Amino acid sequence: MAIVVYAPALALSQVTGMNVYFAIVAIFIVCIFYTALGGMKAVMWTDTFQVIIMFGSMLIVIIKGAIDLGGPSVVWETAVNGSRIEFFNADLDPRVRHTIWSLVIGGYFTWITVYGTNQAQVQRYMTVPTVEQAKKAIWINAFGLFGILTICCYGGLVIFAKYHSCDPLATNRIKTSDQLFPLFVMDTLGEIPGLPGLFVAGIFSAALSTVSSGLNSLAAICLEDFVKGIFYDKLSDEKATSISKFLAVGFGVISFLLVFVAEQLGGVLQAALSIFGMIGGPILGVFTLGLFFPWGNSKGAFVGTLTSFVFMFWLGFGTNIEIAKGNLVIPKLPVSVDGCPQANLTIQSFPKQGESGGVLEFYRVSYMWYSMIGCTVTILVGLFVSFLTKFQDPRELDPNLISPPIDRLVRFLFPEFRHKILWDLGRKMRDAKETINRSSHEALRKQSDGVLNKAFDYDHTETKC
Repeated sequence: MAIVVYAPALALSQVTGMNVYFAIVAIFIVCIFYTALGGMKAVMWTDTFQVIIMFGSMLIVIIKGAIDLGGPSVVWETAVNGSRIEFFNADLDPRVRHTIWSLVIGGYFTWITVYGTNQAQVQRYMTVPTVEQAKKAIWINAFGLFGILTICCYGGLVIFAKYHSCDPLATNRIKTSDQLFPLFVMDTLGEIPGLPGLFVAGIFSAALSTVSSGLNSLAAICLEDFVKGIFYDKLSDEKATSISKFLAVGFGVISFLLVFVAEQLGGVLQAALSIFGMIGGPILGVFTLGLFFPWGNSKGAFVGTLTSFVFMFWLGFGTNIEIAKGNLVIPKLPVSVDGCPQANLTIQSFPKQGESGGVLEFYRVSYMWYSMIGCTVTILVGLFVSFLTKFQDPRELDPNLISPPIDRLVRFLFPEFRHKILWDLGRKMRDAKETINRSSHEALRKQSDGVLNKAFDYDHTETKC
């Protein structure tokens, strides 16, 4: 949340000249206010309005920018000539930042983390009354996500076409690459009253949507798992609502303080995806361990998740520390200042690789693999600890706790071998249930026989009389 607030604050600062930290405070005050007062209902309604503003503002900016440059064909040709188009990089080296494999495989783990295990998403699913409606919402969201990502990617090409011969970062017009888009907006739409403000509104909409849902989900988790689960078993609706509001405010303040950390993490996109991987990967791993591996137990799940968190934080923060020291250098494509009006401009040269060898080679692993690494570490360590500490017997496990497609797949592919690995989910439960049913049936039968015998004896006695 701190990262997604820092980005629009930079945009607002670039467009209006407002101090970055004052902009951050303003965003958090507005977001905390309506989230604490309105709860999930406010989050859903504001999200609906904000997505319209977000799409509209981005489309206006890139369409106007492309027209000024001569149309989409000019934008594409400039990007191709500048080596900005790369579709089929199939390099298997995980240290290469963006390849087919890192984007497809690593991206899969990242997005399944966001849509499958993220509380901010799951709570949205829970707002609809049926599973079918939740599925429809996910499909609608998928098309919307594809649309906004396509718009953002094309926007990057338009920005490159605008500044390909005079890089603003090299000429010190801006301080960080995150200010490129706001600068482009001012250069393209600055003379048209109101449109720069529309762009700022679109960026703010994206930030407020993410932060509000995050604050609401954190408050809900803390209320259910800690306040109710540990301290108070029974809370009235009024008290629960009040506590939830205070929790939302508290998490908002913590998120604000984390902004000072976020601004040290480099580019906003890389920082966001890195943190998704560092935190989401282990969480995806523990869900996967529980859904797909019936031998895992609670000790394995806990140790696996904790180990993965420690490992991923070491990888993520270690990488950023080495980048700050200059030992690691993120490779960048060449830029030009040949078209700048200023004379005698030179581009500062940077080392292409930095230091090499040892643990630094591991730090070079692309951030796109973080989610997969975190997930894998959780599963492997979780299974290892589970087998060391009396693993869960699948035959004693409720079959509903394991993914049905996985159960059917194992039964189909390994009809004989599955018995050796105890893959007969719930067999002992079924046996016990059948034993109980037989015992109950036998008891009822005996009870019925006893009643019939007594009735027969009574009838026989009456007959004698």
